[in-house]
Amino acid sequence: MSTFSRFAKYLSPHLGSIVLAVVCALVISLCDAGYAHIFGYTVEALTLIATQRFEDGPVQVQYFHLEKVLEGVQITIADASEAFTLIGWVLAGILTLVVIKGTFTYCNDYLMARVGYQLITRIRNELYEKILFAPLGMLKSHRAGDLMARVTDDVRTWQYAIGSTANTIRAVVCIPVFVTVMLFQSAGMTALALLVFPLLAHLINRSGRHIHGTSSEIQEQTADISSQLKETLFGLKIIKSFTAEEMERDRFVTTNKGQYRASMRRVRLTAMLPPLVEFISAIGVATVFGFGCWQVVQGQLTTGGFIWYIAVASLMFKPIKTIGLFNNVLQQSLASAKRIFSVLDFEREAYEREKQLKLPSVHGEVEFRDVSFGYEHEPVVKHISFHAKAGEVVALVGQSGSGKTTLLNLLSCFYEVDSGEILIDGIPTSEVTLTDLRRQIAIVPQDTILFDGTVMENIIYGAPAATREEAIAAAKRANAHDFIIEMPKDYETQVGESGARLSTGQQQRLSIARAILKGAPILVLDEATSALDSQSEALVQASLKNLMQGRTTFVIAHRLSTVVHANKILVLDRGEIVESGTHQELLANGGLYQRLCQIQFRR
Repeated sequence: MSTFSRFAKYLSPHLGSIVLAVVCALVISLCDAGYAHIFGYTVEALTLIATQRFEDGPVQVQYFHLEKVLEGVQITIADASEAFTLIGWVLAGILTLVVIKGTFTYCNDYLMARVGYQLITRIRNELYEKILFAPLGMLKSHRAGDLMARVTDDVRTWQYAIGSTANTIRAVVCIPVFVTVMLFQSAGMTALALLVFPLLAHLINRSGRHIHGTSSEIQEQTADISSQLKETLFGLKIIKSFTAEEMERDRFVTTNKGQYRASMRRVRLTAMLPPLVEFISAIGVATVFGFGCWQVVQGQLTTGGFIWYIAVASLMFKPIKTIGLFNNVLQQSLASAKRIFSVLDFEREAYEREKQLKLPSVHGEVEFRDVSFGYEHEPVVKHISFHAKAGEVVALVGQSGSGKTTLLNLLSCFYEVDSGEILIDGIPTSEVTLTDLRRQIAIVPQDTILFDGTVMENIIYGAPAATREEAIAAAKRANAHDFIIEMPKDYETQVGESGARLSTGQQQRLSIARAILKGAPILVLDEATSALDSQSEALVQASLKNLMQGRTTFVIAHRLSTVVHANKILVLDRGEIVESGTHQELLANGGLYQRLCQIQFRR
């Protein structure tokens, strides 16, 4: 399906509102034609009154007459008093048309604005859902700033296009109404006026194609700006520590300048269209004006009819300019739509499995059987097999890039294995619903992730049905209760974005309280104390000891001193398990583990 077809498909649920908007536009166009008609024939009546002065008898004026279509209303003016009465009726008629047009313009604008906001709300919800439920592997291939730009800037461009449709609908409806009226008044003059339409259509189409390409470039550069800004905000401490402010500023200036140049190319194209349309329209109006004057001189057209015709012809070219400008906006929105639809085409993570098994009361026994996995055909873990009994502590050690984190990501099915299988209590995880599987696993990452909300909201994040008493009990086991009650609003204190108002140790203890409250039988720890000072580390280690009780625990260990008491240590090298055993057994083997220990303990 083409981008435009998909774009239009989103409007189908709002067809009723669009039809009503078209009806409103039809009434508005008839009001405009009515203005021009009343104006033209009132000028003719005044001209006759001024020249005849009622000496040759009453003056006859006929309003709303279309040959062979509408008889209209004939008014006879015999004296000045009746002329003033006519002027009063004309003013009343114009005011009535103003009120009617204003009412229907409001309805037209309101209806399309509502459609626009409903549509954009739906698009943003769908984009967020697609990102939220997409597999991690797919998201890793996109920059976070780029995805943010698609949800904000690209959607805003689309919203602007929808907001512009109220004027465009009026323009699209006005043109056939005006052309019909003009044909009834003078087919010859109308044929002349329509000669410029093919040229205008070609001009609008060509301008739109150029703008579409430029808009795609601008949106990509907007994504670059968003990505760099996000990197800067999250890495500001590093930037300052390396005194790299000027380098980052220059990089941002270069990106920003590229967007400026592309934007100015689009501005030139956009700004060029209205005067060209106006110039071509003026040629059409001038041609019609000259031919109309000839018809009036020949007695083939009345003065009032001529004035009305020229007024309607002039009104007709204004909607053409509106359509031309909307085409520019539409091309910009279509460029954004491509980027939006690429996100909407994200595959949904496979929450639904073929066998749809549910895990019963899980004891925590975990087994990897000949598991292999790679990113984009680049092997990361190869033929991994091991068994963890319920309640055991299993440590994964090895140099960076050896596959430790990847292995535990496979346990939670953040990625699907390429071959082999993982079993929990003897049940393959590939046959278990993702929701049920992930409820059995609690994760305490090295880089703590807290959400902008209260302390209580962060603790109960994994167990929203928990009571306040249960949350407080979890905080006490995580050694977090004491610092929480010292905060201004204790458990209702806002933690700030990513927990910015808390120290690293406090953040980590809240993360542990969250995992304790979840009560999952399997626990994954990604070296939760590596970034802490000695005092905070002691508190967090005590919290982790409480958390690990009765749970099968997998520890990714960067500091080997933290895993000496593990029931089993798996030593990984280049994606393979090269050693396995307890701390003492591995030291006695004299292999890679011993060398890693010597390197660390020698420091």
